[in-house]
Amino acid sequence: MIIRLPFFQVNMGSVFLLFCFQATLLASAWTTTVSTEEGTFTFGGLLLEEEKPLVGKWKGVNQNGEKWEIIRRPNHLYSIQINWMEEGGKLSFRGHGLWAVRNDEFIFVDIIDRDMETDNEWPIDVRNRIADDELVVIVEKLKSSSSGKVVTGSKEYGDSVETKVAEFDQLWMMLFDQPKVLDEARLFDQIQLARIVDLKGIVDFFTDPDHPVDKKLSGKWESTDNDPDPDFYWKYEFIRRPDGTDSGVAFEEDDDTESMMSHGLWGIRNGKYYGIELFTEGEPIPFEETFLFADKIAKSTPDKFVTQWVDTERKVLKFLPLVISVTDKRINQFETEILNEEFSKKAYGLKFIRENIK
Repeated sequence: MIIRLPFFQVNMGSVFLLFCFQATLLASAWTTTVSTEEGTFTFGGLLLEEEKPLVGKWKGVNQNGEKWEIIRRPNHLYSIQINWMEEGGKLSFRGHGLWAVRNDEFIFVDIIDRDMETDNEWPIDVRNRIADDELVVIVEKLKSSSSGKVVTGSKEYGDSVETKVAEFDQLWMMLFDQPKVLDEARLFDQIQLARIVDLKGIVDFFTDPDHPVDKKLSGKWESTDNDPDPDFYWKYEFIRRPDGTDSGVAFEEDDDTESMMSHGLWGIRNGKYYGIELFTEGEPIPFEETFLFADKIAKSTPDKFVTQWVDTERKVLKFLPLVISVTDKRINQFETEILNEEFSKKAYGLKFIRENIK
């Protein structure tokens, strides 16, 4: 059973938002590699001098007649809409990806396809993710670049010419004309989530030093939800630790049988709460059997948090997806004795997780 825990709403004043936006754009620490039959390519890290002229908003065209609008950000993330003709009809792609300049070559890879169906079986809650075995890294010769024009070339597409624009013409790309702080930050989070392929990647995501946990959230908690048609009525008691780990026990309210204790990680970034279970009774859960989720905050006080998640499979009024609210309350004592013991022993903290997930 997957239990979704509520999260804390941070106070986002204008200074905090500006800091988040700048940190997201620079994103110097995070890197990822993409491996294909053609080789392994690295994206991310600090913006190089030769990459700086490519940052900004552009419109482009190549010798095959493909036309696009693209925004390339300093954090090596891009958003693009490209249109082309095929068999007498107009086709298009809208999505997000990663770009870089390496040894006078311009490389890029689409990571998220906005028109692709989300794989609900993937163990990480990330929408429209392109599967690893379907990623294609495009390599083009960087022929020239300036503040207003970029020219690249490849055997397949010929020369591509981009010119800088002040604003976009295509409706979807207009969303990126005026940067929205949280949208930009959460998009970068989605790209990072899409690049997680194992348990170690999960630990790296939750222990990112750019997103420390709010230690005021540590302590003893219990959670319930308002599901109108649950399989059973449950309650979840859990420890939230200041090192970003948690331990909990889920049980039916009318059942005196104590369930197994699970252990995982929690975190807050860009106004969302992230959580995952990694161990049950001390044994690791396989990557493909776990689930990393992110939920939206509805209400927060020092001792009560309410979050919401959307059940896309159930509808309200035949077409609106069902929204489930989870209420998280601070408590003084656990009903489950094993949690009281663990609260004192602190055996399943970050040290345990790091030692048991390589």
